[in-house]
Amino acid sequence: MEIILTRKSERLTIEFDDDGQRTGKNIEITYNNVSWDDIRTARTDWLEKTDLWYLGDRWDSLSTYEKGQLNSFRQTLRDIPQTYYDEDDLETQGANNACDNLPIPEAWF
Repeated sequence: MEIILTRKSERLTIEFDDDGQRTGKNIEITYNNVSWDDIRTARTDWLEKTDLWYLGDRWDSLSTYEKGQLNSFRQTLRDIPQTYYDEDDLETQGANNACDNLPIPEAWF
């Protein structure tokens, strides 16, 4: 299962002349607004996905370093509302900033 939440979308346009020769390219980058519901869904999904690592047999198989990675990732997820909620941001109340700063999971999660 892959859980991705991003605001950025890119569109690449490559232009060709009548002879098929490339004449240019254009990259259009747009940023979309996200809501706290979007953040909550991604956050909950990651917390549920990583819950399995806390079962005794799986937890015992992790190195001290991996346990630290997992604990840090999950704590960062839990801290998102307190860290990024901004009532002065009239458009998204900080949800865009939260989305841009979601922690990156380790590949083994």
